[in-house]
Amino acid sequence: MHALFLSIVVELFTSQGCSSCPPADAFISQLAKTRTDVIPLAFHVDYWDHLGWRDPFSSHEWTQRQMLYVRSFRLNSAYTPQFVVNGTQQSIEEASRAKPVGTVAVDAVRDGPNIKATVRANAPPNSDIVLAVFENSVGTRILRGENAGRTTTDDAIVRKLMRVQNGTVTVPIDPSWNHLGVAVFLQNRGTMTITAASSVQISPQRH
Repeated sequence: MHALFLSIVVELFTSQGCSSCPPADAFISQLAKTRTDVIPLAFHVDYWDHLGWRDPFSSHEWTQRQMLYVRSFRLNSAYTPQFVVNGTQQSIEEASRAKPVGTVAVDAVRDGPNIKATVRANAPPNSDIVLAVFENSVGTRILRGENAGRTTTDDAIVRKLMRVQNGTVTVPIDPSWNHLGVAVFLQNRGTMTITAASSVQISPQRH
């Protein structure tokens, strides 16, 4: 399957333990279903995990990514929910008017316990090629914490994030992950600005 060229990456830093996050999570799900010009990515941070509910999708790696933005934007601290659009604090509408810098395309298939992704990118200077594996339509019954009693269905959950090069990369995945997609974007190392992006959905595995 072939990727559709996209240019707007919307990152959400969120947590199932945060009472103000469900509307933001719903917005990300809406983007995933309705905006073909947007690649939503939900990073579940881990600093809410000690307050009654451990988010099953949380990772300290995602907290560290958020802190890169905190420093880049000169914020006093991290918070949830936080949206970052193409590595900046601009709106989706503003980002939609920007011209891509560089090009990127991705093909990906599931091969047993791995995803095999082929990346073709022309990255501007001082930019990384970043690959994300994300999962849609995952249900959770939240038993404790600020959202106790809620049943959620999360989309665009980032499962893996890595720098890659042009060519084919093999990404090990958990066999239980389903409804997966792969996004690849070009991100400036200094400014954190994302200048081009592409994504592809992977057919669900058959049981």
